[in-house]
Amino acid sequence: MTKGYIFAEVNIHSVNAEWNEYSSKVQATLDAYGGVFLIRGGTQNVLEGTMDGGTIVVLEFESLQRAQEWYASTAYQDILPLRLRNADARVMCLAGTN
Repeated sequence: MTKGYIFAEVNIHSVNAEWNEYSSKVQATLDAYGGVFLIRGGTQNVLEGTMDGGTIVVLEFESLQRAQEWYASTAYQDILPLRLRNADARVMCLAGTN
């Protein structure tokens, strides 16, 4: 089965109580779908192109369908407004290779 991934570039503009609430609740939404963080921030060493300084996040799921189900889940959609009010992001759902 091909794994599914969520890739996000997140530009946080407000680290406040809402952002902290989002950060503390996101893991529980992932657990229900078998999602795991592969990358959550860290040092970036850009080898080609440019990077605008955002935080990189990569999540792994057992399948593309599970990744999409997680994003659409009530649990995640309930906390998503907290992120949307405090960060801009580019989020993609991607299929891995076999």
